[in-house]
Amino acid sequence: MALVRIEQLHYRYPPFDPNDPDPQSGWTLDDISLEVEAGEFLGILGTTGSGKSTLCLAMTGLVPQQTSGTIRGDVWVDDLNTKRTSVVEIATRVGIVFQDPESNFLGLTVEDEVAFGPENLAIPRSEIRDRLAWALELVGMAQYRERSVARLSGGQKQRVAIASVLAMLPKVLILDDPTAELDPVGTAEVLDVIDAVRERRPETAVVMASGDPVPVLHGANRVAVLDAGQMILHGEPSNVYERSAELLDRGVAMPPLAELAVLLNRRSETNFRFETVDEAAGQLRRYLAV
Repeated sequence: MALVRIEQLHYRYPPFDPNDPDPQSGWTLDDISLEVEAGEFLGILGTTGSGKSTLCLAMTGLVPQQTSGTIRGDVWVDDLNTKRTSVVEIATRVGIVFQDPESNFLGLTVEDEVAFGPENLAIPRSEIRDRLAWALELVGMAQYRERSVARLSGGQKQRVAIASVLAMLPKVLILDDPTAELDPVGTAEVLDVIDAVRERRPETAVVMASGDPVPVLHGANRVAVLDAGQMILHGEPSNVYERSAELLDRGVAMPPLAELAVLLNRRSETNFRFETVDEAAGQLRRYLAV
């Protein structure tokens, strides 16, 4: 049984105009059906406004419970319907990390922040200590446990935000554009944490949404591409590369090498397809030698 089941989900936020004559228009999510299995890494790719953040929130129950709006279809998390189960109950199964790590923070120090969630679940103090040490070690922040979160770099803050969610031992870890505000070093740190989570907690499902294809495709088993609220592609990462030209025309960012292949094919009527530097070098070397 899938950990998350999304069945024909339609959702729109409350209209700015309460007298909107056409309440069925403007779906933010338009007929989305998707499943997330235990242990897999699902990437969600799309432009700004494509609906990817809303889809993440729908998996937590925050949409529609905290946003109201119009919803059709269902989202099931561990067989709990997100329309009928409290957000608090869902939070024991699904944890979400937002784009701005500081929006997750409630504590003053690193250890305060990571312990906050388990404390609110009334978990015994001895177990909280164990979870705190484990989560900080997993994200590489154990040596900073007494430091103020205000004194951390962007990448460190995001790692602490992930640790605070991992301390709740979620079955599903959702990362909503977690590298958008980070430099390359911070981005690499977050991707290393994802690798560590998948190695150390292989039963945990990871869902990452981003407008940047590089972190989304980093080890993903499957990718869902959203455009204007609709899922226009769903499959293995190789499907993304196969449809690079179409996705670029829709404004969906592609990995730099995939975009280079598309541009060369259009200019030179070639048929390049490469995903790595070695593949690009080999194909270009053979082409130039002809």
